[in-house]
Amino acid sequence: MKEKKWVDCPSCGSKGSMLYRKNISETYCNPGYHPITVTGLDGHFCRVCDEGIFTIKSNKKIASSIAEGKALQDSDKIVASSITDVDSVAKTLSVTRQRVHQMMDEGKLSYVYVGKNRFPIKGDEKSIKLLKMRIKKRSHG
Repeated sequence: MKEKKWVDCPSCGSKGSMLYRKNISETYCNPGYHPITVTGLDGHFCRVCDEGIFTIKSNKKIASSIAEGKALQDSDKIVASSITDVDSVAKTLSVTRQRVHQMMDEGKLSYVYVGKNRFPIKGDEKSIKLLKMRIKKRSHG
């Protein structure tokens, strides 16, 4: 996907107000989690209203960092019976193990760490069902 160069602000409508900024840090607060700070972001931001749009690369980094931060924090809370293995999720979704890891990287599938290894959360059936429906739609449509 090609990155768009923003000139006019889509939020306030100011003409020629968008400026490219880099090395931005943003802190995200999710209910039930400690704040997660993501650094090294870039995007286009309005001089008038200060609203902005992160680049595709930054959006992917945000999703990945939030998923990673949640996984690290959940690792202290989740009991062993609440996790499953990558092979089971891959079989359920009819995808490869590599795709399951990619979905965890993208923040599309919740996971926790056990030692240095990542494991999907078993109780995340709702996300798994939604992912399965999206995969079926892509393969049929």
